[in-house]
Amino acid sequence: MYYIRFLFIFLFLISNISYAQNKTEIYILKYGSLAVSEMKIYGIPASITLAQGILESANGESKLAIEGNNHFGIKCHNEWTGDKIYHDDDEINECFRKYNSAKESFRDHSLFLSQKKRYEFLFKTSDYKKWAKGLSKAGYATNPKYSNLLINIIKKYELYNYDNSLSNRTYYLSTSVGFPYIFGIGLYYLDKDFIIFSDLNSSIIINRFNLGYSYKIFKNFYIGFSTGANFSELNNKFDFDMKIGTELSYQHKTKSNIIKIGLDYSKINEFGINDKYIYIPFVSKVFLIK
Repeated sequence: MYYIRFLFIFLFLISNISYAQNKTEIYILKYGSLAVSEMKIYGIPASITLAQGILESANGESKLAIEGNNHFGIKCHNEWTGDKIYHDDDEINECFRKYNSAKESFRDHSLFLSQKKRYEFLFKTSDYKKWAKGLSKAGYATNPKYSNLLINIIKKYELYNYDNSLSNRTYYLSTSVGFPYIFGIGLYYLDKDFIIFSDLNSSIIINRFNLGYSYKIFKNFYIGFSTGANFSELNNKFDFDMKIGTELSYQHKTKSNIIKIGLDYSKINEFGINDKYIYIPFVSKVFLIK
């Protein structure tokens, strides 16, 4: 009789552990692609986003997650102007952000980390362990074991595979503005270490087609070169000329746009200077469209 009772208790415990694990796995399957998408745009390891979501929302079953779609326990703070939900945490009846969907919560989590100065140092690495420890150091949570909890979740469910096996490389369509152009369109290929692009920029007097490559030299700064062709119509005559150029680029930390400045070497007479090779400054703000 004792053995039968022990067997029932053992089976009960195993079933509950398995059920809890299944809930976590379901959460990962449901939000894994969303975490990867946010990683590609903002640079936050998908493993960290998933681990925080699992921990903060209790696999999506916490009150904040169910009633407020808040998966990351982000409080209102002074700058929040959206909907609110109240919940006991460090203090009674604290104000938390409320979202229309889980997707909004994941995006606000990305914005919260990328726009807060105290988390800025985290974006210098893609190592999930350093991120976990850095979040704890920066005060994301009051639990002193917060970093270990995140790391254990990542290891247990092998969430690091979302960082390693899925490429950070992303294609973007783009529009651009800048001197001396009015409008431009292009295609950008972004890797964590380099950018490859092709674009066409146009103004009243000249159109310019570019192929370029830029390599990351420091944080969000890139240096590179470009080549292509200029097309212009001056004095009712159509002109064509090859061009080469160098440029320095800065990618905004939210990765939504790139600011470029550089020099182009070209023969085309854009400013009324006849029969001379000139360097033409080029400044552009490129808006990346997913």
